[in-house]
Amino acid sequence: MTQEFLDSKQYTELSILRYEAIYGHNYISPGGENIADEFINTLDLREGLSVLDIGCGLGGPAFRMASKSGVHVHGIDLSANMIRIAKTRLKEEELNNLISFTHANCLELQAFEEYHVIHSRDVFLHISDKNRLFEVIRRILVSGGQLGFSDYCLGATKPSPEFKGYLQERNYSLLNVEDYTTLLKKAGFTNIIGKDKTLLFIKILENELNNLETAPMNKKDKSSMRKSWKEKLKRAQSKEQGWAWFTASRD
Repeated sequence: MTQEFLDSKQYTELSILRYEAIYGHNYISPGGENIADEFINTLDLREGLSVLDIGCGLGGPAFRMASKSGVHVHGIDLSANMIRIAKTRLKEEELNNLISFTHANCLELQAFEEYHVIHSRDVFLHISDKNRLFEVIRRILVSGGQLGFSDYCLGATKPSPEFKGYLQERNYSLLNVEDYTTLLKKAGFTNIIGKDKTLLFIKILENELNNLETAPMNKKDKSSMRKSWKEKLKRAQSKEQGWAWFTASRD
């Protein structure tokens, strides 16, 4: 996955704003602020800790972590469009003393960087070399540090030709929950918990489809987004596509 692909395809500025119209202000992942809060509550966040937010998007989760827990958050994203908008939103939130945003590739983070917690929401599907990803993450976590991430996953049902085509078009690299757990163990993580959240994902998609009807976008965009959401819902209901939350620790 490259910046050029993201910024010219899935995450053009217009596309980002369309996603935001469904997910909610400052959010670009399923469930918006409510689910962000629920996920953040699975992490051991305490005032003064340093958090890396991989694929920070528009900054919503970073704003919540900093304002609720007093942690220092460094958000990075491969999309320059995302970072540009996030920096603008940061000025509105007045949390400059706790949050910074940088355009960066998480696979190229330097060894001298260290964090107590690494947070990521529905980002790792963009990364094919997950062995390298988890090696880098483990290296920059302090001893006793925690990783928490959610991601789209492969479900129990064999992917249809249509789903395979969708994955290829988006350059997505999906694993099932068991494969993610295996990779985390291989990278040296402990206290690994992987929870299948597909039923929650289905409820979220249904709610977002309802919210789409009053979202501020034109008819053409609304029709396109409705089609995309219905296809996601169908894949989740047929167990082709899943959604899971993971936490793990570094000893």
